Amino acid sequence: MGEFAYRKIEMEESASAESGRLLEQLLGLSKAWADEKCCPAYDPNDESEFRGKSIYAAFDGQNMIAFAMGHEKVLEEKTSYNSIGERAFELDEIYVSKEYRNRGVGKALYAFLEADVKDKVDLIALIAISYRYKELLDLYINELGFDFRYALLVKRTEA
Repeated sequence: MGEFAYRKIEMEESASAESGRLLEQLLGLSKAWADEKCCPAYDPNDESEFRGKSIYAAFDGQNMIAFAMGHEKVLEEKTSYNSIGERAFELDEIYVSKEYRNRGVGKALYAFLEADVKDKVDLIALIAISYRYKELLDLYINELGFDFRYALLVKRTEA
């Protein structure tokens, strides 16, 4: 884990050379994720989807190898896991390049993100979607300490 660098990225509206380079890498990782076809209905992001989000990234030198993005919001409805008015960080996406998986990059990136938001929010929430749901649940519950609250299971019937 120590060999990689982690940082928060602010996507600027003006296209500086640095933000252009970072955006190109984010778009490339998003496309690689979509090409894996591991998540139902995941399409690559376009530039606009990175604007206004908190973006965290892992780097191997100058090469972005993973990213996480989400946003803060005030919760307006009570659920089984929150009260009205609590502040949440909704983790929209987290992705690690195939060649860097199983090396602690995702866990370290998440720990970096959590350290950044923990004093600003009451909880971190996510909706996890993957065909490899057993691995995904193991990561989030057993390794990152999330609580399992509910699941939406779907079975299509044949007409």
